Amino acid sequence: MKTKLIALLDGLHDRLHKRVLMLLSLALALACGGLVMWDPQALAAKLGGFTVATGLPLIWATCTGFIHGMAFKPRFWLWQLVFFPPFAWVIMIVMLVQAFA
Repeated sequence: MKTKLIALLDGLHDRLHKRVLMLLSLALALACGGLVMWDPQALAAKLGGFTVATGLPLIWATCTGFIHGMAFKPRFWLWQLVFFPPFAWVIMIVMLVQAFA
């Protein structure tokens, strides 16, 4: 028997399982990952250094973007909550705006 939370998370993930949104996730993740791989020192200088407050969210958001961008949907409700794409989109967009500002 599914609880309301599990049904809600399943419904949200089903609504986010659209090609355009998955391409957005993948493009943002590739951009963030590419910036980290291309010149990490320049990115760190733009972001104010890689601290726990910037490094971990960037890694998590990039991983979440790749997971969603490759059309993977976690089955367990906790992983659906941890890897929720809209949270990652906000973090990746903020990081990219800071990197290119």
